[in-house]
Amino acid sequence: MLPLQHRYATVMSADVAGYSRLIWDDAGHAIESLFACQAQIHQLIADFGGRLVDFTGDNLLAEFSSEMPALQCACAVQRALAVFNRGRMRSKQLRFRIGLHAGRILTHNDRLYGTTVNLASRLQTAAPIGGLLVSGAFAERAGNQEILTRGHDRTFKNIPTLVETWAVPAERFNAE
Repeated sequence: MLPLQHRYATVMSADVAGYSRLIWDDAGHAIESLFACQAQIHQLIADFGGRLVDFTGDNLLAEFSSEMPALQCACAVQRALAVFNRGRMRSKQLRFRIGLHAGRILTHNDRLYGTTVNLASRLQTAAPIGGLLVSGAFAERAGNQEILTRGHDRTFKNIPTLVETWAVPAERFNAE
């Protein structure tokens, strides 16, 4: 039996929307842009008390001890990307989708496992491009409804229950 540890955590899953197309059109530029953003994103995660678990290709997974720092970090990442994209042609922009969920996780060798990780990933795939989507349970615990907009209940692949969602739309992060 593996030595799995159990604990409560908030998980952020993020992915570049349309990354395959960016790579197809100009792989060098896409990868260079991603590398230009990685250090700043890693620093933001650390600044908000999180831990970058993985940054593979265009996908990242981070862990936080509670909801508010994770939400603040996700918003800061989207703002930073909006600034990074300012003045770039839309077809060259890096625009993330971010999903956040909190609950019990399993860990082994600093890796994260379990339904909390899976649901954060599913929320990320449904998030608006340039925005973020959180579960209802996350929104309730974060208690920050002034920036969250109630979505609707959704079903997700391999998640057996209906999930209440809340969003922070991309418009909130547009760089002026």
